[in-house]
Amino acid sequence: MTGESVDPRQRQTLGALRYAVNEDAATYLAIMRLFTSGMSGFLSDQSADDVTERLAELGLVLDRDTVDLRLSYLVEHGNLARSPRETEARSVRDYLSNRARYQLTPRGELVHRQVEELLAHTDRVREVSSEMLPGILAGIEELARLASHRLEAVDPRDVARRITTLFAQFEVLVSSTRQFYSYLTQVLTRFDLGRDEFVMFKGALIDYLQRFVDEISRHMPQVGDRLGHLETLVPALCARANADARLVGLDGVQARRATGLEAGDWESLHTWFVGSQGRRSDAENVRRLATDAMRSLLTNLRRIAAGADRQQSRYADLIRLARWFDSADDDRAHEIWAAAFGLYSARHLSFAADPDGDPVPATQSWWMAPVAEVPIGLRTHGERKTGGRAGARVDYSVAKQARLAERELEQRRNTEAIRELASHAGPLREARLSDDARAALLDLYAQALSRHSRPLSTETPTWSEARVDDAVLRLELRAAPGTSVSIKSPSGALILRDLAIDLTTTSAERPSAAMAERRAEA
Repeated sequence: MTGESVDPRQRQTLGALRYAVNEDAATYLAIMRLFTSGMSGFLSDQSADDVTERLAELGLVLDRDTVDLRLSYLVEHGNLARSPRETEARSVRDYLSNRARYQLTPRGELVHRQVEELLAHTDRVREVSSEMLPGILAGIEELARLASHRLEAVDPRDVARRITTLFAQFEVLVSSTRQFYSYLTQVLTRFDLGRDEFVMFKGALIDYLQRFVDEISRHMPQVGDRLGHLETLVPALCARANADARLVGLDGVQARRATGLEAGDWESLHTWFVGSQGRRSDAENVRRLATDAMRSLLTNLRRIAAGADRQQSRYADLIRLARWFDSADDDRAHEIWAAAFGLYSARHLSFAADPDGDPVPATQSWWMAPVAEVPIGLRTHGERKTGGRAGARVDYSVAKQARLAERELEQRRNTEAIRELASHAGPLREARLSDDARAALLDLYAQALSRHSRPLSTETPTWSEARVDDAVLRLELRAAPGTSVSIKSPSGALILRDLAIDLTTTSAERPSAAMAERRAEA
């Protein structure tokens, strides 16, 4: 298939869908259901007389010639095939009635199964099969154990069974997740949720979605680690699973086996949990969609809680109005229409069109009357009265004081962090710092690197400075192969390798290195 056209073979394959969308789709669906109901329908063949009788039992009466035409149409498009089984005819009549028998093709079975699934589909939300995550992890661990210990001694059918079970669980997880987020996307695009819908949406997000995201976060690192260990062993696992006798088609090509028994099938599993180059994993996208859903939830909450002077959604009002129209008789519906939309019969406005002359009488035709200058207040708001005085200016003094207090608190925390760094003056090898001091150290480290603007060397160090109280804290950074700096804080451990850091403090009265450099340049 190219970017501009579909080749004839693919067009013929897609033609198997036509029976479900043409004018006689009901008849074709009934016939296909006869061939796909149970295993017996798939393994047996039926004649036009058999199909006619079974359709009559279901209440669909068609003559035999019409049924024969429908069966021939399905044969033409690849849904059915003429049976190769020979029939015994004891008379010409038996021969004419049994001369053609039909059986289901694999393409027809696949297409009809998808059609039935589409017809049975509803917009109801489906739960995510998160219970598959522990089974997927256990299956990967078991396959890794088999591949690491004498794989050639394991029964190929046992390996194939474990692989197909793993991918069946993965397919259920992916399918349920896709359907759940398809439903969730429909809700995310709406910003007119009523209060009842908002409560249901909130329950789906906070009570259910967050639990699923937590399970994803708990299992994803383990699954990703096991898949990374198993990646090089996948070809050997697939080869062992395919070591048993294989079915070969008439064209000499081996028949396709279940998903997972080919090495290429594992790419989808790896992409979902680990990702690929330049693409995040689908499990990570699940967590990102959860964040988007929470943002949409807050947007609807803000709209619902907004004051009367803000824009409001009319969704609930329109639903209530539609309910009134549905239960009203004809006269009452006209009254509701007039009250809701104000579309009365045509009439003149009763205000002076020309202040200097006489008002236009209500009996004069619009065709002959002069154009009226409608006041802007009446044209815009539907009211004649003028608006009141301008509202009072909003007082932001409390917000300003809060921002100033936050800034002062941030400056105090930064000063305390610099003081803590100054207490570790000297060569910095190992130190335990607070999170604020660690952040201040990383800021000085970044300033020193940006100042140097070239690879570090062992001879010429780079530096940065920070003022605290009456002193200046100076950080010198240089390359030192084989040396490392270990910084521990409540947030974790930071290790800088092949670097040396020296902290020194000088009096603020003495010119710092930065001031001396600026004076030298001047």
